[in-house]
Amino acid sequence: MKKYRRIQTEIIINTSRERVWEVLYTRFGETYLYNPNLEGSHFVSGTKGEVGCERQCNFDAKTKIVEKIVNAKELTSFSIDIVGGNMPFVDKGLVDVELFNVGVNQTKILFTMNFNTKPAFMGIMMKSMMRAKLADVLIGLKYYLETGKAVSKNTYKPIYRAYKLLGAKQSFSHVLN
Repeated sequence: MKKYRRIQTEIIINTSRERVWEVLYTRFGETYLYNPNLEGSHFVSGTKGEVGCERQCNFDAKTKIVEKIVNAKELTSFSIDIVGGNMPFVDKGLVDVELFNVGVNQTKILFTMNFNTKPAFMGIMMKSMMRAKLADVLIGLKYYLETGKAVSKNTYKPIYRAYKLLGAKQSFSHVLN
């Protein structure tokens, strides 16, 4: 039996849980708008976020991953299963997304990823890289939701630097204006 690796990362975004849900879940195929690790994404099946819909995320011209929403609890949580693609070393994976109200127009997002690799020994090396990539997604999401501006590989470095200047519950508007 293969050993699953577990990573968690979280962030507080200054917007309502409903707005976060709309971007993360309802617009599931549009992750390219805030994920700096991607060159593009689109729905493979379905046209909106719902249990059973699938999206394809393209990391570059050759590397992709296909993900499927496998369960959901409206405005609270949903799970994404990796069901296809050709990402090196990733064999299987499941991401749980949880949303929590932490204040007026403040939402905490918690990503928990369980994955295994092929070959299995790569899991140790992949764990820190995967944690960093998931954190990049959350920072990109925070920026996108707080500014309305899309994030890309080309625009991410200054966004990341600005994020490092923020306090725990501070908005990007505090460092960009």
